[in-house]
Amino acid sequence: MAEGGYFPGNGEEKEGMKRWFVILVCASSVAACAQRTVPVGIDFGLFLPSNPTVRDTFGESWWRVGLSPLSFQESGNWKFTTDIAVIGNSTWQGRAVLVPLTFGATTSFGSTADTTPYVVLRAGPYWADVFAPFLGIDATRIGLNTNAALGVSFGERFYVEARYDFFSDFAGLDFSGFFISAGFRLFDVRL
Repeated sequence: MAEGGYFPGNGEEKEGMKRWFVILVCASSVAACAQRTVPVGIDFGLFLPSNPTVRDTFGESWWRVGLSPLSFQESGNWKFTTDIAVIGNSTWQGRAVLVPLTFGATTSFGSTADTTPYVVLRAGPYWADVFAPFLGIDATRIGLNTNAALGVSFGERFYVEARYDFFSDFAGLDFSGFFISAGFRLFDVRL
C-alpha cells in the first residue's frame, strides 16, 4: 500500500472524506427504498482525459463499461441513482484502471412520447490501479469522484449520455475527463 494509506492527505482530511462517504451511503440507501421498480442499463463508452500527462502516458481515449439505474420519470421529480463503471486503457508507457461507484440524483425535463432528456449529479469513491514506470507510479488507491451528466433516453430502452467526471488527485495525476456513452435497458429490479 502506498504511503498515506488509501485516502491521500492528513488525518483530518481522511476522517472528513470517510465521514462524507458514510453520510452519502446512508442517504442513498434511504432514497433507494422510496422507489418500487428500477430499470437497470448497461453502457459502453469513450473516456477522454483532460490532463495532458494522463493523455500522453495512458492514451487520448479510453474504454468504459458501466451499470446504472435508468431515469424514466416525469419532469421535475428528482430520484436517487447510482452508477458503477470500469474505465481503463494501457499503452507501452503504462496502464490505468479506474472503478468509480457514485450515488446521486437525477431528473428529466421536457419529455415527449419517445424521448426523455435528463440530468444527473453524483459523487462517491473510486478505486484505481495505476502503473506508469516512467512517472515512478505503481499504486492502488481509493479516492473521490464527482460527476455531472446530460443524457437522452429513447423509448425507455436506449440512451446516450455525455458527462464530465472529476477524480481526486492520484499520486500527482488528474484523471478527470469527459465521457460519451450509449447504453440500453438490461433488466428491472423490484424493491
